[in-house]
Amino acid sequence: TQSKGSTISSGVRAAAATLNVPLERLETSNVNSPGSPNQLSPTEKGHHMHHHLGHPGGQHHPPHHHQHHQQLMDEFEDMHIDHHGLSESSPPPMGGGGGYGNERLHGGMKHGVVNGQQSQHHSPYGGERSPTVQGPVGRDGSGGGGVGSGGGGMIVSHKGSPMGNGNGNYSDMHIVGGHHENDSSPTQTSLTKHSLLQFAMQHFRTDDEFKSNRSDKRAMRNQHADLVKWQGYPLRAPLLRLPADLTPLALECFDCVLRYCGDLAVDPELSEVKCVYTHCHKHLALRDEVYCQLMKQTTANRSACPDSAQRAWRLLSILAAYFGCSDALRPYLIEHLTSAASDRRRPCHGTAAVCLTNLRKTARCGGRKNVPSVEEVTAVSAGRSARRQIYRLPGGAERIVNTRCSTVVGDVIAELCSLLGIESPAEQQEFSLYCIVQGDAFTMPLAADEYILDVTTELLKSGQPFYLIFCRSVWHFALKRDPAPTPLYIEVLFNQVAPDYLEGLLLELPNGGAPSPDYVRDMARIAAILHRAADLNHLPAMKEIKFLLPKPALSLRELRPAQWVALVQSAWPSVAGLSPIQVKAQFLNVLSSWPLFGSSFFAVKRVWADENPMEEPSPMWRELILALNRRGVLFLDPNTHETMQHWPFNEVISTRKVRSEDGALFLDMKVGNLLQQRVIRVQTEQAHEISRLVRQYITMAQAQQRDRRE
Repeated sequence: TQSKGSTISSGVRAAAATLNVPLERLETSNVNSPGSPNQLSPTEKGHHMHHHLGHPGGQHHPPHHHQHHQQLMDEFEDMHIDHHGLSESSPPPMGGGGGYGNERLHGGMKHGVVNGQQSQHHSPYGGERSPTVQGPVGRDGSGGGGVGSGGGGMIVSHKGSPMGNGNGNYSDMHIVGGHHENDSSPTQTSLTKHSLLQFAMQHFRTDDEFKSNRSDKRAMRNQHADLVKWQGYPLRAPLLRLPADLTPLALECFDCVLRYCGDLAVDPELSEVKCVYTHCHKHLALRDEVYCQLMKQTTANRSACPDSAQRAWRLLSILAAYFGCSDALRPYLIEHLTSAASDRRRPCHGTAAVCLTNLRKTARCGGRKNVPSVEEVTAVSAGRSARRQIYRLPGGAERIVNTRCSTVVGDVIAELCSLLGIESPAEQQEFSLYCIVQGDAFTMPLAADEYILDVTTELLKSGQPFYLIFCRSVWHFALKRDPAPTPLYIEVLFNQVAPDYLEGLLLELPNGGAPSPDYVRDMARIAAILHRAADLNHLPAMKEIKFLLPKPALSLRELRPAQWVALVQSAWPSVAGLSPIQVKAQFLNVLSSWPLFGSSFFAVKRVWADENPMEEPSPMWRELILALNRRGVLFLDPNTHETMQHWPFNEVISTRKVRSEDGALFLDMKVGNLLQQRVIRVQTEQAHEISRLVRQYITMAQAQQRDRRE
């Protein structure tokens, strides 16, 4: 229990406490002895597991505390904001799509800079503060160069350095500011079910002098008590029972922790990136060891360095975003963090909550894969938890989303969908985030559990210009009409559909002739709509109308240019008095009745002779358009866009990607029913995306059928 005046740092403790889910997908390490906390459960891998937290062992809580534990952790995942004790300084800007937000985890102005070399990352976006940023692609971030330049991988501490805050690259949210996080008040190392002391008695190493006292539990507890509290000098041996070959690495990790926290002088040979990531990444057994070291350093921290506890918590938040721990350690780590995150009197409770959030995300998504950038480590060390990353929307609009070290693609999609007024998780699955790298002909959407900063860090290192683009990839659900859609929803879908319409992909021309009169009227009305959508108020003229019609419509012999002008101008009065956003909504409503609306189109090659043996004398490849929409898989004539073959998704059995010896990529689709099946092979470099979309449509259709039955 903590006295009311306690100043125990709880930054890193809270982070792991909020995690009530089993941690990372870890493999069983051969170096772990049976019963060791380092022996990881293989069942962790790839599962979304929800682990209910037990009663905290280090504090006395009323009976209802256990029932509200999950609620508490969910609240902390949203990160409590408190504007007390804020530091007056803010961090310098960074390039790469926006700088790190000024979300101060716990006040304090000391921040570490870890460098292997000067970072010169340039972003294709600017760092505007406005929620919508318009501008040319390829301009540098408005904040200038990267943050931090030290020598030779050194941890450089800057105390009280002034940092600019006027460029709009940082968010203004501060999380529980506190000037010091020195755990100077006594901390009860209680021997409860999931206390660190209890874990130490079961799993910490036992020195020779301890062995004689094994029968005396009180003596053992006293002997282990010092091992679970902060110390300002290097360890003589690892905390856990580790193999001999890992002992030097474990001691090096603790030395780095001490240097990172300011308890030892900096060493150019040891950087926090090297210690926390490289060793833990290669040796699974070290993960529990480093977690225990940081739990130790955030317990009763009485360091003469005022930032020691604060930086230990922040280092723990970085570790929690990258790695999980063993099943044996998990409840003790969660208890350590929860007790810190739930006590608002502790200066570090906000950072502890961040640790819990990161740990929960690690359990669900597997943890970060790539080495953190120098800028990222520097920013987190300085208390800036969020990077202002720019995301593009169809049509060129941009939105800034605060992106943390544990932010995954699914988080960004959910936040952008909420801006569109889409709250249903099922409907949010229709949207994807694409990473468009300059020079790449094709692209794939990012996986929902992929970490944003893993993607951007790798691309920034290679110096490749890229854009993160948010758009709708699946059109299973109908357009939103009730309640009325938001203007941003209309803008996004309008800007996504309009290019396909003008290209003529949505237009079917039966036998190569003119479409039906209904389609002609629709095209004339849409031309007037597009004219008004550009915020033009005059009657459209012939020179403008040719750019407002689908390309195939211009070459129809049945309708001459003068006829089109008459049709479009006759439709103009009905839309002239509407606002641009109103006519864009009408554009979507008119096209939603067309059979090919909401389709994804792919140019493919396919052997057509074995489908229609009477048409071709010998098998040959034929160019077709493959369309995917809620109706199923359609093969279209490339000129008339007539449907040549159609399979609903309930007749698509499986897909398989095949690459030939010469490097060509093929997609095999097995279609049919229980009695009759066939395999259709198409050649396309977009086989992965086609397969993904087919699978997503089938999954959403099956989920909707289950909901109807229920």
